[in-house]
Amino acid sequence: MDEQDQQPEDAVNAVDASHEHALALELFPIRVSIGPTRVLLNWRLNLTNGGASHIVALRVWSDMVSAHSSLASAEQLGGPDMADARLHKISQLDPGARESVVGEWQLPRHAIMPVGNSPDQMILPLARLRCIGAGIAPIRQAFVIGQPPAAGEERLRALQLSGDMQIHTRLSARAVM
Repeated sequence: MDEQDQQPEDAVNAVDASHEHALALELFPIRVSIGPTRVLLNWRLNLTNGGASHIVALRVWSDMVSAHSSLASAEQLGGPDMADARLHKISQLDPGARESVVGEWQLPRHAIMPVGNSPDQMILPLARLRCIGAGIAPIRQAFVIGQPPAAGEERLRALQLSGDMQIHTRLSARAVM
């Protein structure tokens, strides 16, 4: 096979790769409030069209669960529960344009699965998103949410769950593949 025969296949792969990554997602957790009956997360999501085509009729579904190693990855990272997910709509996102959506997720405290074996109960909220729209391949993305890593570390730190009321504002989100 000569070089000319490979060019069309390479061009197709390049188009598919750019089509898949046309929409960039950045999640910014604003505040986590932990109360006696629920965990509440206020957030902002930036959506940026990095492709050359318009994204039309963009729909973003989202929810929050408690990350835990005892749950299957497919269950945790498979996207939001469509029956309970929040829906945000963007009519059109031009090439190079950015839109932001804001919202709030709630999780009953009894649905939280603490992480680790520490005497202090800790939680790592997991935000799950599903995006579809004309001009992009469907996207499912999850973000783990916690306190910024300690100096010299890479992992986010879990949030303390013990106590009746806590508010966390120093937060970070990391995409989970």
